[in-house]
Amino acid sequence: MPPNTLHPRERGQHELIDLAFDAMFTRSFHRRTITSWNEGAERLYGWTREEAIGKQAAELLCTRFPIPLQQIEQQLLATGRWEGELVQCRKDGSELRVEGRWGLQTDEAGEPLAILEINSDQTLHRQTLDRLALSEERFGLLVSAVVDYAIFMLDRDGRVMTWNEGAQRIKGYAANEIIGESFTRFYTSDDQAAKRPQHNLEVAAEKGAVQDEGWRVRKDGSRFWASVVITALRDENGELRGFGKVTRDMTDKHFEEERLRAYAEQMAELERAKAQFLDLAAHELRGPLTLIRGYNSLLREGSLPDDRIPQVAQMLEGKLEQIDLLVQQMLEMGRLENDRLELHFETVDLADVAAEQITRLQPLAPGREITLSGERGSAIVNADLSRVGTIVANLLDNAIKYSPAGGPVRCKVGREHGQAFVSVSDQGIGIAAEHRPLLFKRFSRLPTEENKTIPGTGLALYLCQEIARRHGGEIHVTSRIGAGSEFRLLLPGAR
Repeated sequence: MPPNTLHPRERGQHELIDLAFDAMFTRSFHRRTITSWNEGAERLYGWTREEAIGKQAAELLCTRFPIPLQQIEQQLLATGRWEGELVQCRKDGSELRVEGRWGLQTDEAGEPLAILEINSDQTLHRQTLDRLALSEERFGLLVSAVVDYAIFMLDRDGRVMTWNEGAQRIKGYAANEIIGESFTRFYTSDDQAAKRPQHNLEVAAEKGAVQDEGWRVRKDGSRFWASVVITALRDENGELRGFGKVTRDMTDKHFEEERLRAYAEQMAELERAKAQFLDLAAHELRGPLTLIRGYNSLLREGSLPDDRIPQVAQMLEGKLEQIDLLVQQMLEMGRLENDRLELHFETVDLADVAAEQITRLQPLAPGREITLSGERGSAIVNADLSRVGTIVANLLDNAIKYSPAGGPVRCKVGREHGQAFVSVSDQGIGIAAEHRPLLFKRFSRLPTEENKTIPGTGLALYLCQEIARRHGGEIHVTSRIGAGSEFRLLLPGAR
């Protein structure tokens, strides 16, 4: 029956169903002929309402069922609903797969009258419904089969008039608990104070519909992220009779979008940091390479006095150590980024590691006192020898760089509270308490005037801490501005 020949209430019900994005139509149970056909069905299948009504649904849509239709109808008789995937055809002959959700209407005696079919195109299943409203009474049992949406009607003042199963599932209220109550209770206290519920009704009344997203409140006080459509329902004279409201719980999707947004921001920040790191690395390499080229040219030309060759050799050795440290940082960073940092454990004496690294890095600080204290054998660990060496080397390098005025660098090894340790301390510029959280962040450099003049990539301490933690250890720092710093590597002691 065409909607314009219906009673105003029935017309409103048909208009409400027309708001659904999905294809929704009814067919008689016994004759299987289509009795109503919404605009969503027209959009999905291509047949107009006039062309579809009266036709056999299975024949019109060339439906292929996953099980015989008789079995589906038996399930509808037993449970009142059925869900499954169907293969159907549009008017133009193209094939589509739909997710079917069917509900059964019965009379007062329990005899079957009609079936409501709600079919969603699987290729568009991620799209939310643009509009969907509710029917009342005659369509109540049919619409109650939809459990993915809270679908209910409001009077002109926003009081709940109808309530479907999806509304109870999403919001937690039974029908007898909520019908007659204001829909404002679904909003947060902040939204209520801001008059958001009333504003949404005003916009829907003025423009015909309003779409909204935001936090809503369940009966138990928990919150969920809702996608909402409120549609004004008017009679044939244009008088506002109430509102149809459709709510979908989109919490999982909202959190996923937030996670992806945060991830994208993190990746963008990482790319900026990487670009900065590459600039710093290029600058760090350029300095020692320029020096090495200069002295190599003097050596090649024979213009360097013989008595200066040992001094120059020591200087060049120090510059090569700087380059080697930087290359190691870049390589280890790449392994961490790609989760390819493999550790090879063996018995290691931290005293031997510290002694070797002091010998290697002494050329970086000619004339500086770098000492080692602690007994050999007092700090035995199971560790990756080269990685622990990298940690100690970077700590020594930092101690030398960040005490530009000179002064001794003290290295100590030992064991306390069941842990082996190696500490490196200096009498340098120190670190302010508010800057310590930045120390072990990737590509981070402290924002002080002194640090701007000291070379570095902002990567060494991040790598040291990551390697230490993969050994089950940690790096601690104590420092005071103008009085120097102490970095202490703690590792589980070997039993």
